[in-house]
Amino acid sequence: MTPDDLAHWQTWVGKPEWREEVLHGPDVLRLAEALRWDSEALGWPPLGHLALFLPPPGPRGADGHPARGGFFPPVSLPRRMFAGAQYRFHRPLIAGMPAMQMRVLERLTPKKGNSGPLLLGTVRQEIWQDGEKALEEVQTIVWRDEGPPVPLPAPASPPIAGGAVFTPGPVQLFLFSAATANAHRIHYDLPYAQAEEGYPALVVHGPLVAAQLLGLWERRHGPARQFAFRATAPVFAGQPIALAATRDGLAALRCDGTVAVTATAE
Repeated sequence: MTPDDLAHWQTWVGKPEWREEVLHGPDVLRLAEALRWDSEALGWPPLGHLALFLPPPGPRGADGHPARGGFFPPVSLPRRMFAGAQYRFHRPLIAGMPAMQMRVLERLTPKKGNSGPLLLGTVRQEIWQDGEKALEEVQTIVWRDEGPPVPLPAPASPPIAGGAVFTPGPVQLFLFSAATANAHRIHYDLPYAQAEEGYPALVVHGPLVAAQLLGLWERRHGPARQFAFRATAPVFAGQPIALAATRDGLAALRCDGTVAVTATAE
């Protein structure tokens, strides 16, 4: 990542894209199924908008992500991750009605991490319906070097406990990938995840865990007005994840007790 590289990638910043589509209710229901959310009893699933405005068809990279050089610049760092997001929910979205999406890469920030250079991207998304802003989302995307292999967490003894415990398996990961059009191979292609990206098992999507945390909060308090999450450690298919309300907000703990995702809601 040279200064010339960074200067070139910065030319992708500040160019908003607008799209219009009719919000398709069955798409949201597929996401609800992936989250095991009872829409008939509870209504719109947490982070249900992730099933809307999916990436248009186009070339894919070897990792399954859309090829670089489209919305995102052709960053040379090989790994890309969704590290966290902040949301403001202004009004409910209405299925079956048209809506507009605006998204823009707001900035790129180079950093130094434990595994080498990092590049942080900030992406803003807004969804408008009936002339009113319904939702704002600010994502943090991280590009990094390959890094060393990641060991499989060893379960703590006694087992971790929380407000709820769920164990995502390959089927749930596949359903979430399909509902959100996330083709990153670490979530469904075990040989690729192990041999190419150094993970010991299929990786659970950070937004899947975040949606479970938001769902835990909304079951107790009703629809949230704001929500934010940050992924701090990978979690893996077949291992339990404990969801807990803490003094500082919400947390998802891996089977070894490591905090994997932190979140706040109100």
